Amino acid sequence: MKLRLKFLIYLAVLHLVFALCAVWFFSDNRVWLIAVEIFFVVSFGTGVYLLKRYFDPLRLIQSGAHYIRDGEFTSRFTPTGQQDVDGMLDVYNSMVDRLREERIRNEEQELLLNKVLEESPGGVITLDVDGRIATVNPAAEALMGIKKDDAIGRNLADLDNALADGLAQISQDSSKLIPISGRKRVRCRKGSFMDRGFPRQFLLLDELTDELHQTEKRAYEKLIRMMSHEVNNTSGAVQSLLQSSLGYAKQLRDDDREDFARALEVAIQRTANLDKFMSGFANVVRLPQPQLQPSNPWRIAQQTGLLFKDRCEAADITWKEELDPDLPDVSCDPVQLEQVLVNVIKNATEAIESTGKPGEITLTGSRKGRSCSLSISDTGPGLSPEVQKHLFTPFYTTRENGQGIGLTMVQEILLAHGFDFSLENKQGKG
Repeated sequence: MKLRLKFLIYLAVLHLVFALCAVWFFSDNRVWLIAVEIFFVVSFGTGVYLLKRYFDPLRLIQSGAHYIRDGEFTSRFTPTGQQDVDGMLDVYNSMVDRLREERIRNEEQELLLNKVLEESPGGVITLDVDGRIATVNPAAEALMGIKKDDAIGRNLADLDNALADGLAQISQDSSKLIPISGRKRVRCRKGSFMDRGFPRQFLLLDELTDELHQTEKRAYEKLIRMMSHEVNNTSGAVQSLLQSSLGYAKQLRDDDREDFARALEVAIQRTANLDKFMSGFANVVRLPQPQLQPSNPWRIAQQTGLLFKDRCEAADITWKEELDPDLPDVSCDPVQLEQVLVNVIKNATEAIESTGKPGEITLTGSRKGRSCSLSISDTGPGLSPEVQKHLFTPFYTTRENGQGIGLTMVQEILLAHGFDFSLENKQGKG
């Protein structure tokens, strides 16, 4: 039962009792009885009026409480003319005005933040209080190769994703450079923020592949030019002196002439080998712009595979082709693309040969809409974690007499063509 109804019942019962008493005491005096009854009616009416005026502020307070509960901050109360009530209404109106302004400001800030995250070129991932993924912006989706609907609500370690595995291992307030897809490098940082009194974590992902490549390229181009300049200047003069010295062989005794000539020829050959060694590095720096023309990369790959036919047969390596029909011509430089394929197929052949076992090299060509791909896979031992860290790093090689420029040249040619590429282990091996 509401309090207002209780007061009404109380007034009605009270005045009814007094009315009965008045009838009892003034039954012999009709004038007084009528006067008392009129007084009770006026008193009861006055009580009801005052009760209504008393409960009006309570009704307003209840309405205001409902508005606040429902988040309705646009409704304001008009003054009633009662000083006490109007004072409470002024307080309420000021409060809802501030709440409305705060909500509008928060909504605008949230919209701005969401817009910034949507348009940001850097990846942003936020985690909930339990360490599960709460939000993923489009840049993070692209870097991780996942859909946010598949990631939200899951732990990073459960995504079966190389980048996600690396992110899960980053400690709080630290950063790490994580390699993905054989070539890409992503700088990742983990931080924290407070959300409604609870600490949460966020991850920032910034791909540095192009920046690192440009820095490396400027560094090794400067080094190669300096080395090539010094070696060529020195070897040219030495070659000339050695060739001139051979002319004096006829002036020597017969028993000394042969040793003298052989020694000079060895020195000349070693100097020529040094020139050839340096030219391999210089070719990377002097790589010309591709001469684009319609060509079929898969046909070029088939023809390049024929160059290794005898070597593959000797090592018991099977060449396989899995090509979709009607693969289109692509605008590329066939000569440079052949250089790429020679390096890749040569690496695949050497990888299988290192195992001493039979193996397979598979050329695959596929087309999905306007996107086409060419891949060469082998059944060799695959890439070790250490090698994966240094893929496409200039001068890095695992071979005893390697120069470490093969993949660098591959990278430069493919980048000049605008082709996307990667080098990584496949499931199983190779």
